[in-house]
Amino acid sequence: MTRRNVLKSLIEEQLAAANAPGAAVAEPRDRVLAGPVRAMSLTLDRIEEESRALQTALATGAVVVDLDPDLVEASFLRDRLPNPDDPAFAALKHSLREHGQEAPILVRPHPSREGRYQAAYGHRRLQATRELGLKVKAVVRALDDTQLVLAQGIENSARRDLSFIERAFFARALEDGGYERPLIMAALSTDKTELSKLISVARAVPDSIVRAIGPAPRAGRRRWLQLAELLQASGAAKRVETTLAAADPPRDSDARFLAALVAAAPKRNAAPPAASLAGVPLARVSRTAQATLVRLDRKADPEFADYVVERLGALYEEYRARTRRDIA
Repeated sequence: MTRRNVLKSLIEEQLAAANAPGAAVAEPRDRVLAGPVRAMSLTLDRIEEESRALQTALATGAVVVDLDPDLVEASFLRDRLPNPDDPAFAALKHSLREHGQEAPILVRPHPSREGRYQAAYGHRRLQATRELGLKVKAVVRALDDTQLVLAQGIENSARRDLSFIERAFFARALEDGGYERPLIMAALSTDKTELSKLISVARAVPDSIVRAIGPAPRAGRRRWLQLAELLQASGAAKRVETTLAAADPPRDSDARFLAALVAAAPKRNAAPPAASLAGVPLARVSRTAQATLVRLDRKADPEFADYVVERLGALYEEYRARTRRDIA
């Protein structure tokens, strides 16, 4: 028996015990280390998320049921932006197709439609099972709106793959729904200062621009604040919308964000020389909404242009390393 089958057998035994009539609430146990990462599987974060959700369901003695995903509606507060090219979602579908659903989602009986349910969290698992034509494993609990918001928010905070702008829009939706900021801070596991920044960005950047960009997971707080500030200038939002509505916008969400950031910046036909050597310009930079052009003057040093071209890969890696620090 493979290690995967052993793990699956143990999970099935635990679920059977938890669902048995009169079963006692399981005592917390030390977390068992996961086995080898399977080929073409979810990321480590996704595996940890599913393990955590499964352990929570077992520890509370919750009954896991199979539901028709078409009977389960999304939460009245959405926490994710559409991202059809998301590789993590494709990996999730592959995992569900090959290995089944390992962790249940959390739903409540629909507050106004008998026989239907409303998801608190697990929306991507729900969508994946719907697309695959599978039943969705779910824990059904009676939750009021506040309990659902807290459950959804706390689950979001435990995940590492929810982007800054998705958290910002979730926070704004909660405030627009009449929830007080202390509850929103509890739902997002954040403090007053960070919550203010989240909501300020969500109110400053038009919804149409955010939807066109998508989650932009690598664009952290600093860059979204920068975009929000640039959009306050006259004509900036229109330039961004025109850029994002182009016939061939970048497929990657982060690339669309960068295109929006460039478009939002004040338009300049030409910039001063980037540098000079003995009074001779080394380079001139011109910017448009679509591109930044750097012209290296070969009169300053004929070999400098070749050196820059050879270093482009290393410069890009240095840039990526810096932007990764901006995500937090």
